[in-house]
Amino acid sequence: MNKFMYCVDGMVPEMEDKTDSRESEERDPVIAGQPVEVELEQPCISCGQKGVVNIISNLDLPYLGAAMQTTYICRACGFKHSDMITLENRGPLRHEAAIEKTEDLNLRVVRSNSGTIRIPEIGVEIEPGMASESFISNAEGILDRVEEVVMVLMRDAELDVHEKCSALLSELGKMKGGEKPFHLIVEDPYGNSAILGEKVKITSLTEEEAGRLKKGELTFDMSPPRIEGTGEDGGAGERGPLQ
Repeated sequence: MNKFMYCVDGMVPEMEDKTDSRESEERDPVIAGQPVEVELEQPCISCGQKGVVNIISNLDLPYLGAAMQTTYICRACGFKHSDMITLENRGPLRHEAAIEKTEDLNLRVVRSNSGTIRIPEIGVEIEPGMASESFISNAEGILDRVEEVVMVLMRDAELDVHEKCSALLSELGKMKGGEKPFHLIVEDPYGNSAILGEKVKITSLTEEEAGRLKKGELTFDMSPPRIEGTGEDGGAGERGPLQ
């Protein structure tokens, strides 16, 4: 199986202003749902300077329940890292949605820094690594992220790779236009990632499945797609029709 690998940093939503210090004396702002900013003694892992803050915010996510987002920000160099943790122990889970029409592209996607996102029809996997961040997006936003990475790969690519990337961009365009149905899968060994919606299929991962989840790369399976009726296998042909 031929694969391209590219690391992906997630984006995080902008946080609100820090809580008034007088409020923190009266009640716990994290439990109350208000962001709280904490000064850290540790230096920044990027520049080594002091001035790192941790912003903690409580979230109430549909279908997922209570969650907490932590964002580390260095005031010296601007380095930022975010993570999201569900406050209920859900165990290892797989969320799967069939994106069959343009309205389905609005399905909300919550990805923690332990979540893996897959689009099997085009052989795409977004896997977490040490520097990956959590983010909240939607199905179309996931396609946009993949598209950005493919365009970066094309810049200095050799002819054969450039052609494969061009073909993949064409497929992504069809998906974003609602012309090509696809599956969106989110897997998380800790249950901290999800696709939010009534049509989402949620199943528990076995211990073996959770243990196989990889970290650190976004991969593109560039094997030839399966040609129906020929029995020829490929990365895009390993999955049956949408159900």
